[in-house]
Amino acid sequence: MENPYMPYPVRIDDIEIATEDKSLKTFKFVFLNKEDEEKFSYHAGQFAELSIPGVGEIPIGIASSPVEKGFVKFTVFRTGVVTSHLHNMKVGDIMGIRGPLGNWYPWDKLENKNVVIIGGGFAFTTLRSSIIYMLDPANRSRFKNIDVVYGARSPGMLLYREELFVV
Repeated sequence: MENPYMPYPVRIDDIEIATEDKSLKTFKFVFLNKEDEEKFSYHAGQFAELSIPGVGEIPIGIASSPVEKGFVKFTVFRTGVVTSHLHNMKVGDIMGIRGPLGNWYPWDKLENKNVVIIGGGFAFTTLRSSIIYMLDPANRSRFKNIDVVYGARSPGMLLYREELFVV
């Protein structure tokens, strides 16, 4: 039996500044071991613990969708010791991810229904995961209309604007 408290080692593959005030960054991680990526099987809506040895661990919603393969993404708000340390890390740095944890959305109960997603601020990360999941060509026919309403303190604080804005 594997130890559920041991994080999977990951490498920072990309870092994007997510908002104009630079308080949120999106980190793209790749697993160092392919078998760890397969074990880290998650559903849209779950979270994971981001673990930095010698610094600490923080729970963060998974921003990537299970349909996006080869990486996992998290958008992190700089707010404390661990998040500040993470914001100072660079592409290529190694850390850990533990999980996935928490519940997910009842996709089977949403089938053949209109879906309205309402969210705001940096809590929108797990909702991005759900939107990408529902819009994926393999899943799109399972849902009727998908409407998204979300806001932030200012237009420059809207997350994933270029990616999700569709008229």
